[in-house]
Amino acid sequence: MSFSLRQRIGGFITAALLALPAHAALNRGSFSDGLYTAPGQLFTVRSPLGPNSRLVDGFDRSVGTVTFMDHEGELFGLVCTPNLDILADADIDTEVSQAILRNWFHDAAFRRFFASTVPDAQILREAPGEFEGQPAWIAMLHLPGNAPSAHVDAATGEVVRGDSWRGVVVISRDGHTYLLMTEASTPGATDFDLSPDGWNRFLPKLAEFYGGMTFQSSKPDQTGPPHLAGR
Repeated sequence: MSFSLRQRIGGFITAALLALPAHAALNRGSFSDGLYTAPGQLFTVRSPLGPNSRLVDGFDRSVGTVTFMDHEGELFGLVCTPNLDILADADIDTEVSQAILRNWFHDAAFRRFFASTVPDAQILREAPGEFEGQPAWIAMLHLPGNAPSAHVDAATGEVVRGDSWRGVVVISRDGHTYLLMTEASTPGATDFDLSPDGWNRFLPKLAEFYGGMTFQSSKPDQTGPPHLAGR
């Protein structure tokens, strides 16, 4: 994939990734009865927060982002791009697949979409893993001042937005790489448990989110109707 695509990706989905309004010129999907359908029916995903959740989305062809939020501080979202490595969907060694996902996460996700707009953004912990039977790259991010909800400070009257501890998992599916994300801490938390037994406890939430997805293959040698996640 050319460097120009990476530049284009970084230019238009950074805001939505951080739960801010996306640019008005972007293509948007449809949202009906809690089911979101991406432009071109690339995929569908059911909102874990119900049909009245706040939705932010934006696509340029088959590259884009979708974020669901509520007033309680919950967030679920995804980012998708065409695979940047031709081996991303190949039947290869698990460790190699995980390394490809790690490289996408660092080069096409964290550096361009998070660190470029949140100077103090950090990858607090990351590791290779398996997600719903697939090779995955799993990480915990700290995004200061980018919690999905805000409150008014009683003393100053200013709107205050807390920190976000964002749990993410990266997988490749049908010619695209997906970053799934959710808030890993309770709303209003000021710290996060990074112990070996606690840091990735957000994965069941993302597994349920992923289970509400269907995919339309974007590979030229595959045709047919959308299929459920995990099939």
